[in-house]
Amino acid sequence: MELRQLRYFVAIVDSGSLSRAAALVHIVQPALSQQMTQLEDELGVQLLQRSVKGVTPTDAGLALYRHAQHILKLAAETRNVVRATASEINGRVKLGLPSSIAMVLVGPLIAALEERFPQVSLEIHESPSAYLAAQLLNERVDLSVLVDDAAMPGIECVPLVDEYLYFVQPRKAALLRCGRSVALPALAQVPLMLTTHATTLRRIVDGAFAEAGVAPLIKGEASSIQTVLSMVAQGGAGTIVPHSALAWHAASQWLRQTVIEPRLVRCASLAHSRLNPLSPASACVRAVVRDVAAQLVQTRQWDGARLPPAPQRS
Repeated sequence: MELRQLRYFVAIVDSGSLSRAAALVHIVQPALSQQMTQLEDELGVQLLQRSVKGVTPTDAGLALYRHAQHILKLAAETRNVVRATASEINGRVKLGLPSSIAMVLVGPLIAALEERFPQVSLEIHESPSAYLAAQLLNERVDLSVLVDDAAMPGIECVPLVDEYLYFVQPRKAALLRCGRSVALPALAQVPLMLTTHATTLRRIVDGAFAEAGVAPLIKGEASSIQTVLSMVAQGGAGTIVPHSALAWHAASQWLRQTVIEPRLVRCASLAHSRLNPLSPASACVRAVVRDVAAQLVQTRQWDGARLPPAPQRS
């Protein structure tokens, strides 16, 4: 019997469906069914009842469900207790980041960790935003900055920053005359290089154009924001990206950005899986990421970003 099987079993009982549980733990449904069959064979009892209405635990399954919750909690507490007895917090933490946010955050984050928790080793995993949540649930990373994915099941999120989106075009061969801002409908006449439909940024942009009642003129697409900016720097097209994408980009000196009205915002959250409790080192990194992001925004080192509004108390 493996802890992974117990996590899968708890997810099935909680969701009441094999398909929903498979999506929650990000494995294919046949593999999940196979894991449950192996668990039932090992224990020698039927744990789940399947019907057209979903999946429910048997009496034995309900007993295992309660015991599994206790086992998983003890496993998490055991790891935390052992590590908390060390003279210093230490360990390796895997952090997933969208490439654009990594450009702004990584340098100050590493410096802050070196000062506050020098025994913690940080492993950065850059990935398109659409894949970061799956990496988190598959336990490939311990923490991840997600963009507009805060409502995903199985993920615990806290708001990190909100980023404004900008219209970016070549500085010398401007495609559209802009003042301090540009109205979104005016961008419908400009050829645009955009990220692909798999990205959260593209979903925000497409939704904004649809709400404005106009269609964008798409000249090209790329999965990477950095590649999109390189394409725009060649001339003949503009794009819509957050300011963080321009940080340290080789072509930024040849590009001009303009605020879009009404403001387009993408919301970044710091997340971890509810199925994978945080280690002491991961909890420390989580706290430092929030502190560093707040400091960068407050000192205006993270241009085009704001701290999210504090949650209202009921």
